[in-house]
Amino acid sequence: MLTDSERQKVLGYRLSGHHLSERLPPERMLDAAGACAVQNTPPGSGALSILARVDGLTPEMLHRALYEDRSMLEAWSMRASPHIFPTSQAAIFGRCLLPDDRSLVEVVIGAAPLIDEVGLSMQQLYRLAEEAVTAELGGNEMPKTELAALSARRIAPRLNDAQQEIWTQTAIEYDGMTKGEAMVRFALYVLGMSGVVCFAEHRGGRSPIALTRQWLGYSVDEEVDCRELVRRYLRCYGPSTERYFAEWSGVGIEHATRLWSMAEGEMSEVTLDGRTLWLLDEQMNLFDEARIPEGARLLPPHDPYLQQRDRSIIVPEPSRRQEMWKAAGSPGAVLIDGEVAGTWRPQKKGATLRLELRPHHTLDDSETEQLEKEANLMAPFRNVAQVEVTLVPTPHQ
Repeated sequence: MLTDSERQKVLGYRLSGHHLSERLPPERMLDAAGACAVQNTPPGSGALSILARVDGLTPEMLHRALYEDRSMLEAWSMRASPHIFPTSQAAIFGRCLLPDDRSLVEVVIGAAPLIDEVGLSMQQLYRLAEEAVTAELGGNEMPKTELAALSARRIAPRLNDAQQEIWTQTAIEYDGMTKGEAMVRFALYVLGMSGVVCFAEHRGGRSPIALTRQWLGYSVDEEVDCRELVRRYLRCYGPSTERYFAEWSGVGIEHATRLWSMAEGEMSEVTLDGRTLWLLDEQMNLFDEARIPEGARLLPPHDPYLQQRDRSIIVPEPSRRQEMWKAAGSPGAVLIDGEVAGTWRPQKKGATLRLELRPHHTLDDSETEQLEKEANLMAPFRNVAQVEVTLVPTPHQ
């Protein structure tokens, strides 16, 4: 077990790397999003992660960056999930996640049984899907479900009779869509990481997809140094290991090891609790001087800070970890003075957003005031007139 001083140093370092020690000025919004990218699941939650890191952030600033000057982009990235990041870093958080064509199935493991059943390789599926999706999206935007259905129909005639029969069968485990549609949906994740498709503007509960080159008006730069993905990981989650890096990135261990080895010359060992971990040489002084910050934040469920894989460091108690990370429907995290000090859940009713906070300890007046202030910052991002905070004691209190 880490000593208290070791744990405090790790927490302080990671909070600083995530820009949660002190909010950045608005002109550094891209730095906040680019530290290790921001998951946007469900749509809109990414804005709350950036809000926790940028002082004076407004919905208009985000809208401008994502949909007007398009200096930020949303696309499938780590763990095949939608992420927001600076457009200039699309290759780092996209193509660097992809191994060679033979191993693409490692990125979307769930696709393997269907691909085997229809008698295709992931490489063949990817090429068929890329051609079909590109044809369907030429000048258009459409949601994933519609795009997958149209693309699957376009692909079917290119398969032999036996493959077509399986391709058009209903896949009960995939909400009744055809097996072909399900396979195209898997391929879309890879197409997003490879820079072919991205998300357009979310409207009315719809999340349309567009061709990246049409959305941006240019092709994303092909040149990328994939050591940068490892560097960004270690700045946010170090000291760490390649196994944790593999879990965070969502790639197979072999590809993660290849990426890790590319950056090994820039790392040094750090021993904590008798374990050998790794940290960038350039970050050693920052790690040695790391301190726990003061203040409060309300982090959404899939916030980048909550994506660290050695969860026992940020939440030591097993029962608290069970509350924090669930298979589905995880709550947000209440962060007070560098510690995960509770959970929160939202409920929107008309023009009011109600936040139910379950703190792990009895809050003093200052902590309550800070959390209410953080909650009120959410109002314009949730299109409500007011935010009401309710404190609910947890069974542990």
